[in-house]
Order: sequence, then C-alpha cells, then structure tokens
Amino acid sequence: MTVRWLVPTLGYIVLVGALGVTSRLARRTLSWQDVVVWSGIGYVVVAGVFLASGQARLRFTTDGRWAMGSAALAISWLILLYVALGTGEATKVVTVSAAYPAATVLLAAAFLSEPVTIGRLAGLGLVIGGVVVMTLAA
Repeated sequence: MTVRWLVPTLGYIVLVGALGVTSRLARRTLSWQDVVVWSGIGYVVVAGVFLASGQARLRFTTDGRWAMGSAALAISWLILLYVALGTGEATKVVTVSAAYPAATVLLAAAFLSEPVTIGRLAGLGLVIGGVVVMTLAA
C-alpha cells in the first residue's frame, strides 16, 4: 500500500488551516477583492516559474479544458472563502468548509463512476457530525 499522497495531503490540511487565519487577518482592513489580487499575483509567479522551467506548458486539449474548469473552480472557492471570512469566525468558516467531501463523494459517483460505499457514507456522517459539533461549540 502506497501512501505517497499522505504527506502532501497533510501539508494541504496545515496550509488550508493557516489560510483561514491569514485571510481573516488580511480582511481586517482589506476587501476580499484585495486579497484575491494578492492571491492572483502569487499564482502568476508560480505559473511563471513552472512555464519558464519547462515543468508545465499550456495544452489546449480536452484535458486542458478540464484544467481551465478546475482553475475557475479554484478561483471561485477562494473568493467565496474570502467573502465568508470577512464576516464569519475563521474557526467556523473553515470548519464548515471542511464538509466538502460530501460534494466530492456525490460528484465522483456521478461523473467518475466511483462507488458510494457504506464506509464512505459513514465517514461522511462523521465529517458532517464533526462540522456540526465544531460549529456549535462555544
């Protein structure tokens, strides 16, 4: 059993948690549009490095269109996160956003033919239960 995905996934968890805090701090005096601009600058720098180093290239294929769609979704979720963090507590906003696996399970079943198993449904129940507990905790 390989767990090559585990280290970057754990890094993702830490970085998303930190993103909730840094974004909330930025929103004290900046609009969500300002924060999006700074995020965009970061993406441009990283994309430039990948293109210049030959690690990536623009491919206008069917999968390239899926990549464009993924980019649009990433931009959209980030905007929605910044808007939510402008009015909500970081602990609640990020905790509720952690329920996204429910959408992933349903969409993966519909579009990728991935099975919806009893174990996955039970896991989703635990995720949603955890979100409810964390959100209602004072």
